[in-house]
Amino acid sequence: MIAEPFNHLVETMFSPLEGNISAAAPAGLLLLGLITGLRHSMEADHVAAVSTIIATGKSKLSRAPLLGLLWGIGHTATLFVAGLIVLLLAISIPERISGTLEFGVGMMLVFLGATTLTGFNVGKFLRGMIRRSNQTHAHVHVHKDTGVVHSHDHDHHQDHRHGHKSLIVGMIHGMAGSGALMLVVLSTINSVPLGLAYIAIFGAGSIASMAAMSALIGLPFAKARHPKFSLVLKYVAAVITLAIGAGLMYELGVVEQIFL
Repeated sequence: MIAEPFNHLVETMFSPLEGNISAAAPAGLLLLGLITGLRHSMEADHVAAVSTIIATGKSKLSRAPLLGLLWGIGHTATLFVAGLIVLLLAISIPERISGTLEFGVGMMLVFLGATTLTGFNVGKFLRGMIRRSNQTHAHVHVHKDTGVVHSHDHDHHQDHRHGHKSLIVGMIHGMAGSGALMLVVLSTINSVPLGLAYIAIFGAGSIASMAAMSALIGLPFAKARHPKFSLVLKYVAAVITLAIGAGLMYELGVVEQIFL
């Protein structure tokens, strides 16, 4: 799969740190959670998804860390909810459910890659379908030289770029990654408060790491002096994301046959 070399490189970078931490004591366990969270956010599917969001945004360098931050918050929120359920009920997430959620991540990546390539915007499409006239109003404009007065429509949705997309993508990633994380938590932690603290510090690591990664991703877009170069970067991010998503779906659906 296309993501494996990148993930192997990240694992190689963090393995020495993780291997030298003793999880026997609570402090060591929490430190391990922080390091694991830093590594987890740098996995190829996470970076690829956020890169497409940055590539289709405006003011990329200034907003890129914020988009990564929102991804991390969404990711941590779903992990925290799943972790609370698992720790309180003392249950584990079945491998089939975890695999199905991972397949959903593959579908999401294919969607992000395809929409980045085509420029299709779901929000604009839905607003066009339901004709939300309350979000559109007219501005009066006067030409001083001729005295001609005319108006033009203005849609505030075109002016604002909130981080809802990044937040939702992070939540989906959090649901898909909860299975493996909860298995680790359940195998080492018997205390509910300590388990939740582990998830919280894991989330803090992933939030900080993704914010930094997003800033690095946004840097070439912001420094691109020619629009065509920025467009090439956008298409490269889209193609890589599309390939990772398709590879993930093939691996789970065909090779591992999770639905059979």
